[in-house]
Amino acid sequence: MISTIMWRLKEAIAVLLGQKKTQKSTILSNFPERNLKNLPKLEYRNNELKKYIEGLKIEFIFSEFKEERVNAGGADLSQQSRLDPSLTTLRHYFSNAKFTVYSDFDLDIEGVHLQKVINPVLQNYKNNPRHYYHLADYYKFKGMLESKADIVISIDSDMFIFSEEIFSLIHLTDKFGFCVPNSSAQSMNFEIETSLDTKPINDESHGFGTTVNITPMTFKTSSDNGRKYYEACCEMLEKNPARASIIMWEAAWKTSVYPYLLPKEFCVCRGSEGIRNEVILHVGHPSVAKFYNIN
Repeated sequence: MISTIMWRLKEAIAVLLGQKKTQKSTILSNFPERNLKNLPKLEYRNNELKKYIEGLKIEFIFSEFKEERVNAGGADLSQQSRLDPSLTTLRHYFSNAKFTVYSDFDLDIEGVHLQKVINPVLQNYKNNPRHYYHLADYYKFKGMLESKADIVISIDSDMFIFSEEIFSLIHLTDKFGFCVPNSSAQSMNFEIETSLDTKPINDESHGFGTTVNITPMTFKTSSDNGRKYYEACCEMLEKNPARASIIMWEAAWKTSVYPYLLPKEFCVCRGSEGIRNEVILHVGHPSVAKFYNIN
């Protein structure tokens, strides 16, 4: 925590001295407006892809704890359904998929299976200010492990599927067994210095492991390595809760298995606007929604 405060203080001083800008220069864009009511017509690349997708049991996992919707990215999503825009845009491409939400309250959404958690884990850490984030992260991992689908994907509710290349995510998962998205952070050391809810990395990597994002995460349920990894994520989180990227690194170090890293196109966050070939937009970041004209 102290190192994070010191880093942010140094950054603020650099801005005051004119040595840094608070954000990158704005890049103009001319994307046509897109919203949940004007999604593009679904067109499969070919019949083989259509048969492949329709032949798989695919499930999407949401994890929503605490009735008040709070978006850490800064967007106000209170006027949308609790699982949108992710749910509606996913259904557009995966009409036959199963959708499940893990929650500690009665979240009733048509066509979504509610897996209500009566006695959630981490009750000894209820006073932690990040408690509900930890719960949500735990049941993202747990939800994938409990799935009976062929391919299961855990995803946050503030994502917008932007391209039919979302089907590539299924192929990548089928090929590599389990995938997580790349992160804009550089290493675990950088993550610890600049982020909240971290803890020291005490293994022999000295913090030079790569850091990852948490949405979307994927799992081919027949993958032994994937199961081993996500089970370790649950174990690490129950043992000593912290930021998901820290937990995921601890799990990788413990198991010696590591997920396939998805490129940033599968989780376009602030700072990555305009990278091209975008597949999933993290519109919980207002700058992303604005750049791509998502309303």
